[in-house]
Amino acid sequence: MENKLTYIFLCSLLPTKPQHDKLKPAEGAKLISALAHKHSIPVTWILDGESAQEVKDIISYGHSEFGDDVVIMIDPSIIFDEIGFIPSSKAEETVILRQRLPELIISEQKKVKSVLSWSDGRIIGSNFKSSAVIQILDELDCMGLYGYRWEDETSDKGCPWSFFFASKDHYNIPSSSVSRIVAIERSSLDLNAVFHTNNPSVFSANPKSLWLSGLCSDEDNSYAKMLFDEYIKNSQWNRFLAFVQELNAYDMEYASYDVYDRGTIARLAKLTDSFFSEVESNQQIQAFSLSDAINLYKGNFNRTEACYMIFDSVIPQQTEINFFLPPEPKRRPPYPLMFFYYDSECHLVFREGQMTPVEVRNYAQPPFESRYYVERDIPTISRFYPSRDREKLVMEFEIESTKSMPYGLVIWDDHSMFNLVSSTARTVKWIGRNLLFMRLDLNDGLNRVEIILSI
Repeated sequence: MENKLTYIFLCSLLPTKPQHDKLKPAEGAKLISALAHKHSIPVTWILDGESAQEVKDIISYGHSEFGDDVVIMIDPSIIFDEIGFIPSSKAEETVILRQRLPELIISEQKKVKSVLSWSDGRIIGSNFKSSAVIQILDELDCMGLYGYRWEDETSDKGCPWSFFFASKDHYNIPSSSVSRIVAIERSSLDLNAVFHTNNPSVFSANPKSLWLSGLCSDEDNSYAKMLFDEYIKNSQWNRFLAFVQELNAYDMEYASYDVYDRGTIARLAKLTDSFFSEVESNQQIQAFSLSDAINLYKGNFNRTEACYMIFDSVIPQQTEINFFLPPEPKRRPPYPLMFFYYDSECHLVFREGQMTPVEVRNYAQPPFESRYYVERDIPTISRFYPSRDREKLVMEFEIESTKSMPYGLVIWDDHSMFNLVSSTARTVKWIGRNLLFMRLDLNDGLNRVEIILSI
């Protein structure tokens, strides 16, 4: 499998404001379709049974000529509205979802298929997620759940970014065993900025967010390019890495003057087109529909694939950021260089210059007392023995841990001139010329770790 960035573009056909209910975004859908297809980029349309009817010709043409596909959006909360009952516990919620959610999903799948006969409706989108939802999707032979938001305290905080196989026991962490449901993030993010601000809405790669935040403007779109470049760079040491963007057709609808005028639509189109142009011209990037990206992922991995991301602070200096949605951070950029990692058992975060992680999320054995799987007591290095023996570099570590847990160490700076001779680490990974990463499994008590490198 080539180390290329997987680019996925989605367009939502669903209204975001009450006044949108009277409008149908046919012109917006045409504009987005034309922009993407000009660069041979497939569009994955986010819709439901009603919205599919309005633009069926646009979608069907895109499917036959460019491989467009669909995500069926569902809202499980309408189940509780219909019965006029709010569950008082997770157990009660699960019982109601198991009784009624399969019928809701199957009904929407049939509606969409009646309009788009080629659709199998196996990718579901939802802002509401739970373990019961994952279990039901699996039972209905679905393949993916779209809409996860990394670091969003209102929904999915605790989850990784990009793609992962969702657990049936904890919907927002990778499964420890074989799972059929691939979880997909709603939008790629500036991981560095989001980690330091807890704001995935402002620091999203979605064109509308880039515009509303003031991070991109008519005069300067450099932030968009630098953000994209961070993902392109990181694709070199990942077997799979996705860059996901979403744009709502209503935001490009010529008739919706209450939201945007033609000038703003043109600016959003120009910004979106700049991403499309880069995708088309850069051989390091491959564009896929969401279903093809999921098939690529499932065809190459049967468990959540490890993901390695070194992320610099790419926000241009002197940029006045509009925090159009909370929270607004106490500390403003620039932020330190960071390294982020996840696999099926853990999620680790490192700050430049520090060997040990600043945050450990334990997916293998989620801490009972932690809402987001974060370990309160992060083990530290008690002793470090570096030595040189002619052409060999030997590093020995002693780490005290109060429990068995997944862990990692980072050796910063350029070690690309060395080769691995041996190590007691589970995995050793060079991240370009930036750092050397070691994935460990700690036992309760004293742990001795050794790595030997040679020129």
